[in-house]
Amino acid sequence: MDINTQIRESLRLLTGIKEGILPSSDCYSIISKLDCVLTSITIRYLRKKYPPTNPASSGVIGRLVDLTGTYPDVVKVVKDGEADSISEWFDETYSFRDFYDNPEELITMIVEKLEG
Repeated sequence: MDINTQIRESLRLLTGIKEGILPSSDCYSIISKLDCVLTSITIRYLRKKYPPTNPASSGVIGRLVDLTGTYPDVVKVVKDGEADSISEWFDETYSFRDFYDNPEELITMIVEKLEG
C-alpha cells in the first residue's frame, strides 16, 4: 500500500469509528490491510480523545467495543502495534492530545516514520 493510501485508509478508519459511518466489518477490512502500528495509533488515539468519563464519547466507545468484540484479533493487532519501536518513540516524544485538532498530522507523521 503506498503512502497516500495508508494515510487515506487510516483516516477513513478513524473517521468511520468516530462518526459511526462505517460498520465494524468495513473497519475490520481496513485494519486487515494496515500496518499494526497505524491500527494501534488510530485506536489508541480514539480511546484517549474519547475516554469513558466524557459523556459525548459513548458512541465512539460503543463502536470500539463492537469492533473488538466482533473481531477479537483487533486487540492483538493493537497490542502488537503498541509494542513496536515506532509506537514507543511516539509515546516518548508526543502526546495524543497534541493531535486532537489535527489527526491527519498524526497519521501522516506515523506513516512517514513507518516508510523510513
